[in-house]
Amino acid sequence: MGRMLKIGVYLGAVAIFILCGAALINRHEVALIRQFAAMQQVDPLIKAKELEAAGEYCQAIEYLEYFQDYDYVKSDPEVSLLSARLKDKRESLSFIGSDIASGILKGKGACAEALVSATASDFFLVGDVRDLALGMTKKYYYGEEADEFTMALASVGIVAAGVAYMSGGAAVPVKGSVSLLKAANKVGKLPPSLQKSLVKVFKEAGRTGDLKPVMPAARSLYAISRTPNLKAREMFSMLSLSKNIGDFKVMEKVASTYGPKTGKFIQLGGDAPVSLVRRFPHNKQLVTSVDTAIKYGSEGTNLLAKTGPTKFMRYVTLTKYSARAGRSVWEGRLSSLLVKTLQLFPERAIAGIGLLSGLIAVGVPVGWLFRRVRFRRARLSRTGHPDIRQQSGVSQVPFRPSPFPGGPR
Repeated sequence: MGRMLKIGVYLGAVAIFILCGAALINRHEVALIRQFAAMQQVDPLIKAKELEAAGEYCQAIEYLEYFQDYDYVKSDPEVSLLSARLKDKRESLSFIGSDIASGILKGKGACAEALVSATASDFFLVGDVRDLALGMTKKYYYGEEADEFTMALASVGIVAAGVAYMSGGAAVPVKGSVSLLKAANKVGKLPPSLQKSLVKVFKEAGRTGDLKPVMPAARSLYAISRTPNLKAREMFSMLSLSKNIGDFKVMEKVASTYGPKTGKFIQLGGDAPVSLVRRFPHNKQLVTSVDTAIKYGSEGTNLLAKTGPTKFMRYVTLTKYSARAGRSVWEGRLSSLLVKTLQLFPERAIAGIGLLSGLIAVGVPVGWLFRRVRFRRARLSRTGHPDIRQQSGVSQVPFRPSPFPGGPR
């Protein structure tokens, strides 16, 4: 019984030594696994309530809708109650009326009604004339610095309206793009570098009356706008990620890659979905990995950018659904058992445990071998060295005493 216990203890030490050695060799992957295991799913109620307190009912509703695709939110009764309360507030006549008025007078508002009223006024020249008149008044009457970008858009909008009228609507995409850019600018969604890039093109078109320089940008914006389920607010967010007019083509690629989920990914993932399209344009797990990452917030998108779509899904499956991850992972280097065990210990503790178990795993066979060699040497020292005598040619006839007294003469 004692012998079997010793064998069991030794085999256990060997197993621990192998696990610790594998962990130290793959310590970077183990660190990644710890990060994946520590990820927490986003609670959408926190931000939705903040938006509600700020009177941003439509944004709060949209935010909750993004997360209601996930089972852990869909089954939460508190989410359903908050969503119903927000919709009641959003559909009140007083809120709708004030939002429409804000869109007409200021060109911006909280919900779709404000955007429709703002873009409609722009489309029928009201907004363009309004913006151009305000800019000219500030510049020449009050001596203030006018918004060069807004005036450039207004001048192109007037030109596009005239061309559309004369050509039977051929310039409608340009007019719609101008209205969209103006609305995005009013809500602060156009970076200065993008404005500078657009002003150069739009000023030239307004000066010459030729819309050809504007058409590439207009076509890109038109293609993006045709993305299923893409809302104006989501498109504004895409524009905010564009540094210059050339990035509109990149956003076209983003929209075509993610399809109906484009708006959700951009709103929740920020620049990460765009950079991932640049880096992994043909990865088959790109859409699935982004959809999984954003429910873990910035931690999820950062790890996705660090590991790539394929490895990200593998790590998530291992750490979040470990019951289904019984096989070896990472090309056979670590098993799920290793990961589960080593999640509990820091790297120094792993090194210490590995050292102690290694002393047993290596020391036991070395000690046994040392004792065997010492025993053999001791036995040979008592009985002689028969191998050496055979090699020297000496006969090994055993000694017999003489039968005669005194021995042979």
